[in-house]
Order: sequence, then structure tokens, then C-alpha cells
Amino acid sequence: MFLNSDASEVIQQNILFTDSDFLGLIYHDKELLKETLALLVDKKLNLYPFTEFEFLRDVFTPEIRILREQFLASSYFAHIKEETHLRVFPELQTNALLLSKIYAQQSAGNKSRNSKCISFVDLFLASILMFLKDKAVLITGNKKDFPSCVFDIVAVLNFEAEDGCVRAISIVKFNQTKFDSCYECLQKLEKKNE
Repeated sequence: MFLNSDASEVIQQNILFTDSDFLGLIYHDKELLKETLALLVDKKLNLYPFTEFEFLRDVFTPEIRILREQFLASSYFAHIKEETHLRVFPELQTNALLLSKIYAQQSAGNKSRNSKCISFVDLFLASILMFLKDKAVLITGNKKDFPSCVFDIVAVLNFEAEDGCVRAISIVKFNQTKFDSCYECLQKLEKKNE
């Protein structure tokens, strides 16, 4: 794994969440998992309940489901408690809806950015970063789910996949200034349409 100079510092100074794209990568690539764990040192990857759901859905073979559940039960993951999830869910839901409006407004007229491709789960992961503001980052195998109109790439990890291709993994962080600017534009648009 190759990483930019800020990656270790970013990981050590923040709560680290992962999406199911990266979760799937480290599940299937044991070398990437080993290198990721070395980078984490004593930190854990935090799993939001919807990320766990997304990772387990569509698995219909009992043997594979059991292997995935055992993987999620590994000591290098931290799980959000149900009470915590239920307590913060209303605010996360509000954030997710607001972010979806911003994404739609920002991608209007730009055929290369389609906000409809961003999943429900990724909207909630984005809303967690918004909720925790400058305390959390997310490691993702799919950066396009966290648009640069609201998120910054704060570190990049590159690794060679089993097929020999080099793949970039992004660590993203919520940017309050970018969000405020997008929110202001959204409010102007909504007032204009009243």
C-alpha cells in the first residue's frame, strides 16, 4: 500500500468510518486488510449499522453469510450501539435529506455528476460526517459517493489489486465551509421558487 504523507496523521487524529465498498475490498484482499490494520495501529474501523446491512445483504449462501458475519465480529471493528443509533437517527435523517438536496442541486445540468447514483447508505454515512464535523473521516472505495462540493479528500491510499491494477482509496472529511456555500445556494433557489 502506498499512501500520501498525511494519511497516518489523518487516521490517528479522527474517528474512522468505512463504507461497504472499502469493507468489501479488505474482506476479499487479505494483504490489503493486513496493511490497513498496520496503518490503524490501535484504532478501530467504525461500522454504521446500515454499512453492516449493506455488506451482508444479497448474500444468500449460508456459508458465505457466516464468514461475513465472523469478519464483521473481528476485533478491528467498532460497532455503533443500537441506543446511540436510535438517539441520533432523527438528526442523521435530516442531514441525509439536506445533503441529497444539495447533491441534486449541485449536479443539476452536469451530466457527469448524477446525485441519484448515491445510495441511501452513503447518504447516511455522509450525514454522520456532517454530524461529527471535524472529528471524523470516512475511508471509501468509491469517492464519487462523497462529492467534492461538500467533502474534501484528506488522504489517499493506493494499492495494487490482485489483477495488477493500482486502485485509489480516498479518506474524505466533511467541509463546513463548502457545505455552507452549497446550503446558501440551495436556500436562494428555494426562495426563488416560492
